[in-house]
Amino acid sequence: MNTTCVLVSNLKNLMVLDLSYNHLTGAIPSSLANLHFLSEFNISYNDLEGPVPVIGHYAALCFCTHCNSAEASPVSIISTKQYIDKVVFAVALGLLFGVGTITLHTIPAYLGKSSSQLIQTMKPHSSRSNKTSRFRINFFDPAFVLLLTFISPVNSCTEQERHSLLRFLAGLSQDSGLAASWQNSTDCCTWEGIICGEDGAVTEISLASRGLQGRISLSLRELTSLSRLNLSYNLLSGGLPSELISTSSIVVLDVSFNRLDGELQELNSSSPERPLQVLNISSNLFTGAFPSTTWEKTSSLFAINASNNSFTGYIPSTFCISSSSFAVLDLSYNQFSGNIPHGIGKCCSLRMLKVGHNNIIGTLPYDLFSAISLEYLSFANNGLQGTINGALIIKLRNLVFVDLGWNRFSGKIPDSIGQLKKLEELHMCSNNLSGELPSSLGECTNLVTINLRSNKLEGELAKVNFSNLHNLKKIDFGSNNFTGTIPESIYSCSNLTWLRLSSNRLHGQLTKNIGNLKSITFLSLSYNNFTNITNTLHILKSLRNLNVLLIGGNFKNEAMPQDEAIDGFENILCLAIEDCALSGKIPNWFSKLRNLQILVLHNNQLNGPIPTWTSSLKFLKYVDISNNNLTGEIPAGLMEMAMLKSDKVADNSDPIAFPLPYHTATALPKMLNLGNNKFTGAIPMEIGELKALVSLNLSFNNLNSEIPQSMNNLKNLMVLDLSYNHLTGAIPPALMNLHFLSKFNVSYNDLEGPVPIGGQFSTFPSSSFAGNPKLCSPMLLHHCNSAEEDLSSSNSTKDPSRFGRRRRFGTTTYGHSCVDGGGGGSAGRRAMARLVFNVAEAPVGFGVGVGVGGWMTGEPMSLTNMSRTRVHFPSGPTIVGLMKEKAHNGTKNMGRIQVVIPFRPHDSSLTMSWRNNTDCCTWDGIICSMDGAVTELLLSSRGLEGQISPSLGELTSLSRLNLSYNSLSGGLPVELMSSSSIIVLDVCFNRLGREVQELNSSVLNISSNRFTGDFPSTTWEKMRNLVVINASNNSFTGYIPSSFCISSPSFTVLDLSYNRFSGNIPPGIGNCSALKMFKAGYNNISGTLPDELFDAISLEYLSFPNNGLQGRIDGTHLIKLKNLATLDLRWNQLTGKIPDSINQLKQLEELHLCSNMMSGELPGKLGSCTNLKVIDLKHNNFYGDLGKVDFSALHNLRTLDLYLNNFTGTIPVSIYSCRNLKALRTMTTLLIGRNFRGEIMPQDENIDGFGNLQVLDISGCLLSGNIPQWISRLKNLEMLILSANRLTGPIPGEISPIIGQLEVHVLDFSFNNLSGKIPQSICNLTNLQVIHLSNNHLTDAIPPGLSNLHFLSAFNVSNNDLEGPIPTGGQFDTFPDSSFRGNPKICSPIVARRCNSTEEALTSPISTKQYIDKTVFVIAFGVSFGVGVTSLKLCSDLKYSHYSKAYSVAPQSPAPSKMNTPKENLIGQLVICQRDSVNAVYAPKSRKLGRN
Repeated sequence: MNTTCVLVSNLKNLMVLDLSYNHLTGAIPSSLANLHFLSEFNISYNDLEGPVPVIGHYAALCFCTHCNSAEASPVSIISTKQYIDKVVFAVALGLLFGVGTITLHTIPAYLGKSSSQLIQTMKPHSSRSNKTSRFRINFFDPAFVLLLTFISPVNSCTEQERHSLLRFLAGLSQDSGLAASWQNSTDCCTWEGIICGEDGAVTEISLASRGLQGRISLSLRELTSLSRLNLSYNLLSGGLPSELISTSSIVVLDVSFNRLDGELQELNSSSPERPLQVLNISSNLFTGAFPSTTWEKTSSLFAINASNNSFTGYIPSTFCISSSSFAVLDLSYNQFSGNIPHGIGKCCSLRMLKVGHNNIIGTLPYDLFSAISLEYLSFANNGLQGTINGALIIKLRNLVFVDLGWNRFSGKIPDSIGQLKKLEELHMCSNNLSGELPSSLGECTNLVTINLRSNKLEGELAKVNFSNLHNLKKIDFGSNNFTGTIPESIYSCSNLTWLRLSSNRLHGQLTKNIGNLKSITFLSLSYNNFTNITNTLHILKSLRNLNVLLIGGNFKNEAMPQDEAIDGFENILCLAIEDCALSGKIPNWFSKLRNLQILVLHNNQLNGPIPTWTSSLKFLKYVDISNNNLTGEIPAGLMEMAMLKSDKVADNSDPIAFPLPYHTATALPKMLNLGNNKFTGAIPMEIGELKALVSLNLSFNNLNSEIPQSMNNLKNLMVLDLSYNHLTGAIPPALMNLHFLSKFNVSYNDLEGPVPIGGQFSTFPSSSFAGNPKLCSPMLLHHCNSAEEDLSSSNSTKDPSRFGRRRRFGTTTYGHSCVDGGGGGSAGRRAMARLVFNVAEAPVGFGVGVGVGGWMTGEPMSLTNMSRTRVHFPSGPTIVGLMKEKAHNGTKNMGRIQVVIPFRPHDSSLTMSWRNNTDCCTWDGIICSMDGAVTELLLSSRGLEGQISPSLGELTSLSRLNLSYNSLSGGLPVELMSSSSIIVLDVCFNRLGREVQELNSSVLNISSNRFTGDFPSTTWEKMRNLVVINASNNSFTGYIPSSFCISSPSFTVLDLSYNRFSGNIPPGIGNCSALKMFKAGYNNISGTLPDELFDAISLEYLSFPNNGLQGRIDGTHLIKLKNLATLDLRWNQLTGKIPDSINQLKQLEELHLCSNMMSGELPGKLGSCTNLKVIDLKHNNFYGDLGKVDFSALHNLRTLDLYLNNFTGTIPVSIYSCRNLKALRTMTTLLIGRNFRGEIMPQDENIDGFGNLQVLDISGCLLSGNIPQWISRLKNLEMLILSANRLTGPIPGEISPIIGQLEVHVLDFSFNNLSGKIPQSICNLTNLQVIHLSNNHLTDAIPPGLSNLHFLSAFNVSNNDLEGPIPTGGQFDTFPDSSFRGNPKICSPIVARRCNSTEEALTSPISTKQYIDKTVFVIAFGVSFGVGVTSLKLCSDLKYSHYSKAYSVAPQSPAPSKMNTPKENLIGQLVICQRDSVNAVYAPKSRKLGRN
């Protein structure tokens, strides 16, 4: 076996593999048995040979030849009638060609789907492996269609089954056009997504990714032959009928990625055995206890995936009581509790066990290690404790993947780990492991990843010999206590791409041998004791692939290298050299870093001005040069940074290409931090041009003059800190229009006049305005009146001593301690640091998902904080801080901060802060007022677990509470919900549940939790200052309340998306005169858009995607919303035209109306909406000539999607005036199939410029030639479709480098004339999800290494000349025989062909029948062909309905993870194809976010 190909067995998530209809030869690779999720496998019609796997899912597949008598099972011999049918078919076909040539060409017509499928099933094949051609034919003539009607051996479906399917269809509230297919024929076997057996019985329903909504009808249980049901990746709701699990026919049931809810019912103990083998109910909303006794009735059970739901209770132990073949169990991302059940050890065939991200406690039970077949073991993010037993772990010698990270394991890593020779990934991060690394770790020679970050490991790394770990790609030893130098043996790991050694006690200098790590992209050495920064940079510059370099916290008090010879960092994206106390200036060699996106230099002693070359770094978007001694004015060049200047500039930061150590939707905000320097002069007016800025910090400088009015243009700004300067004048009232602003600080300036009232300003604490004696506002106890102008302060702005500050935030503080009411110096210092560097919490009210490191924690913003801060949700022991003190003067009772919130034991900063000081105002995350009262509690992204204590309700001055991005559970205490002091309450992205009671906050963010029940209604009637509510991504039910604005005229933001609300849109929303954002997408809302809704004339963002809205868009009402910037009504059931009045929406930027039932022509005045950036009208019934719209004025247009409509005419020339659409070099998707008929595939090496292309479809063009080499330059390609052409030659042997850097997801070369072997290098494409190579002339065996493609969900090699055995086990056990058809030389029980030395002599009744069938067919056809059809020209218009099935399976994530609210990204796509040429788009429909 080729060692490269063996790597394919790593693709453990592969679900579909189709190689049918080729010329593949050889055996089916046995290693494909490891693909445990494989549910469809097809290599039919090839020349494969040898045995087919016999375990697991293969029992569910139908084959025709058995390997030998011992393996054979009863197979019905084909009936005489069916045999005669086929003989008559062949003879009649020959006669038809012999005497009817002329007639056949008189009436052209197209053959329907079912007939074309029939022809493919009867397609003749040679039994020789050395054949060079294959006869192919397509029939379109009515005479032939009529003939097929009479003699087709496949029967139509029964009337009863047809009615059952129609009742299923009737139960859908949104069928996305499926009804049109199902109503055009009375034979349901021809319907889209339906597959029948030879007797006409429905055997498979495959309707994945169709946008279906509604409930699953019980009528499906009446399909008594149904074996496979796939309804995944839709929006189905309601419960899962228990009859589908208990049916006597279904073998594979997949309803993953829907909105199904409720509990799963147990099977009755008296129920008979059920044939269920694969159950995938992942990513739904199921609740309650997981069934237990049900699995005792499923003796063939093979795989269960119930991940990403809300199951509770204990994990059952009964999975293997009846089924000895049970191999896959995935229960991750639920709410299971209790211990790991002892019965799991009885699962002798179990290969994959995933139970991460639950609430499992206890130790690893002894009997778990009896499951000796385990290859994948994951219990990440639970509460497991104890040590790793070395004597037991060696029983699991087949382990390939181990993830026990984010638990509470202690002790040493056992020496016996060296005996796990197959181990490839070891994840033990964020535990309490201690001791030295075992030297035997170097004996695990297959290791690819070692992650031991955030433990208490110690000793020298040199104890381990890394030189034998040639496959090692990732090492993460960060945040431990390792000492000594970096061992030279690490530099022998030439494949290493990721090395993190940060936050240890390593010392010394780097050696030149680090230059051997040519593949490394991420290197973090920060916070050690390394020296000689100049030598370090000269050595590291040879690492040409380096993207991220983090070396801060070293080289203390050295000089910043100014050497112009430092170069070679041309691919660097992120450079962090912070906390080094480096002297000197910002060096000019930084200007050579043309791809730099992130520059972090804070906490040094750099001096001089900011260089003028900063504007030349076109991708720079995050700059932190705070805490230095930089001088001069803020340069104008800084205002020319392209990435900050306009949000129209494409952000090319990619989580894959940009491997930073945190996982957020936006990675890092676009930020400019110049705080704590010595800048002088005015804030440039040009600052208003940095429209993409999210965070701006200019605090602690000597800036003067007024706050520029142009700051009103910074619409994306979330954080603005101008404190501790000499600014004068008024606070611009228009800053209230910065709707995302969640942190604002102008304290200690000389500002005057009233503080703006309303909007976000109602949520800011008084400390944001302190130290400005001329400001007036009720919150400052200084009311604005006519005498105010006479007020003067004894503390002149001219006197800098009133700040009492030093360069590092000063030591003079203000206000009382929470204990003694005294000087509180430490409190003031810490509070000020948090004000300055808490570069903010995530925007309250908007689930943007930037809660990483300092970005939401209240810690100083730095790359090192981020690299040290966990993102996922760990478990940890509980630390209880109990403080009950009185103020020193006896008049102020602080209440109790009894925070019963567990957090990670390695988060020593919080532990030490709260233990080592009696003044809680100095504690990390605590902010106090001048009188010592706790006003803010900011503990986001700290890994906190447990329940929120009601004692927080006793903090009577608490105004802001931020506990977001943790793993808190339980409910919201009533004491918090009813608090009269809390203005901002943010608990988003936790695991909080139960129902929500009365609430009192002005800003409420409870998004991304597990709240249930009806949403509060009467609460809002009492709240006069309500501004923002974000309750998205929960499980709220019932109606949307209409009372939000009864008492609160300033209510601005309402986000209820991703819940289960039903009913109509409440008309009362129209009373919200200040409402600017209303999002209620991804619910079950029905009815029409109420007229009253359009009375909310301040609306800027209106979003109702993925609901059941009907009716028309009323143009007379729509024009009331003149401020509308985004209108998103996609995936509904709207009808009618786009109103002509839409041209009056001059602020409109995004128009999403896709997947409705709208019709008519586009309004000609659509071109008047000159701010439009996105027009998405795909999948409707629009028609007419696009030339009616003048696109030339839409200069901002970036996305135009008119796919799947009925537009006619040519592409209007005015579209080419949209200059942001013309940037083809940034294009990511190019679909040009079904054009250029009969031309030659371009081989020109000069074809370039498609460097950003991710999807390329040139299918159905009948192009000739070879697969071109210029494809090798498409380094970002994810999807390549060249099917239905006439391409010849081999599949390029070096397909891995040709396709790119292992990122390809879809590869479709089907229906061509390709020859040769399936290249072994395909096994290297580890992200492949779809491989279609059917209908070619491929030979030899299927590479066994394909079993390592864990994401593979579609695989078809049918109709080739493949040979050899079909791989056994794993995913291959789930594929039907159709995956292998048309390959007569393959062997396996699945295809009823034995694999042994006497195979050629076998003449079983079925194989003999097949041989006679083909012989009769060829003879009859040949005779009649010779009589008179030599002049007949065969041509085909390839029409393949299976195409939609191939790409209906959406890719898995990484997902989903906590993501930001999904928004379909269509930017950079070019689609030029006929409507029927592409049945699916490689972009899975957005669905509910992954759960915590």
